[in-house]
Amino acid sequence: MEEKNFSEQTKQFMADWQKRLEEMQLQFSLGKMDAGDAFEKQKEHYKTLLQSFKENLDKGITMSEEKLAEMKDKMEALRLQLSLGKADGMDAFEDQKNKIELAMHEFYVAGKTNFDDVYNKSLTMFEHNAEAFKTGLEIVKLQFSLGKMDLNDELKEKQKEISEKMGELSNHFKTLQEAATENIEEMNMQLKDNFEKMKSFAESWFKK
Repeated sequence: MEEKNFSEQTKQFMADWQKRLEEMQLQFSLGKMDAGDAFEKQKEHYKTLLQSFKENLDKGITMSEEKLAEMKDKMEALRLQLSLGKADGMDAFEDQKNKIELAMHEFYVAGKTNFDDVYNKSLTMFEHNAEAFKTGLEIVKLQFSLGKMDLNDELKEKQKEISEKMGELSNHFKTLQEAATENIEEMNMQLKDNFEKMKSFAESWFKK
């Protein structure tokens, strides 16, 4: 993967994520998708990305057969976690979320120690998508939490607050795209910072 192509992939990732975030915000504000369905949509999207990553592995990235087998085992373990049935409540969601994130971490750690510079660029894109996925899960968690509340003015106010925060994050990504730089490290740092903002908001919201 050439540096220029990697830069373009990063910019495209930002554009795709912003679009997905706007779709989630719309669904969230209109109340047209329950939390369980939103979780399934997140998992399906991530499984598609994982399949693309597997295809890159199959193209013969330089590594030993042993390391390739290890990576595929970790990837299959992650795919299986993503294929669990629909979560029917907050407890089931939390259980699946923890198992998925652990499998993601194990896959990433295995990859980080194994490969050359070209592969590491692919791994960086995997990390971006992983952070986007985990940020999406925080939004789903907020949906599950709101689902426990009675239909009243407080619920409407909470929905408005979360929707506004999602809109704010979407605008951050739009600005980041418009000011996109060829400095990959700078783009990576800003991407991570934006994901952390949403996750920090979700964590603080649950402490209220």
